Amino acid sequence: MPDLFQQHSPLVQIDFGELQDNAPTIEETPFLGYLNLRGKTSNMAFVAAVLKVLGVEPPTTANTMVESGDYRIYWLGPDEWLVITPTGQAGKVQSELNAELKDVFSSIVDNSSGLTLLKITGENATKLLNRDCPLDLHPWVFKPGQCAQTRFAKAGMTIAPLRDGSGFEIIIRRSFADYIGLWMQDACVEFE
Repeated sequence: MPDLFQQHSPLVQIDFGELQDNAPTIEETPFLGYLNLRGKTSNMAFVAAVLKVLGVEPPTTANTMVESGDYRIYWLGPDEWLVITPTGQAGKVQSELNAELKDVFSSIVDNSSGLTLLKITGENATKLLNRDCPLDLHPWVFKPGQCAQTRFAKAGMTIAPLRDGSGFEIIIRRSFADYIGLWMQDACVEFE
């Protein structure tokens, strides 16, 4: 009997390995944890709790992200962040944050089942994304350590340059993943 509750990647049916040699490499990193964290960085108890659990303070500069071990924290707004955890760790991290923040005005919501991450790397990664992303993705303008919320092919995304400068990671809603994946496959015909 098949396991009806087995989790599947939202891009399980798309094979990015069939793209042309000079097309960017597109890889999904499915099943990561995504926690929406809200609080006030002016409240030192909030900052101390986040630092204790994640090993780093939430970024306070607009459109930046920080990393600490296996965790990444994206700035989404003055009092909002997206915390990315390794696979299977979102519940544990959420519980630890809730325990540390129990008397602090804050909110932690697990959005893990609603998001997925794609890495787009290679010589033509920027060219592919520039086909329908309004941001200037040139490395002189959009550098590692920065992030942005924008749109791509009519769908919302959060984007950040990879630390090594080889491309980008984009976080998209699971419900748009199939559409984005097929759109990218079609756009990669340009690189034949």
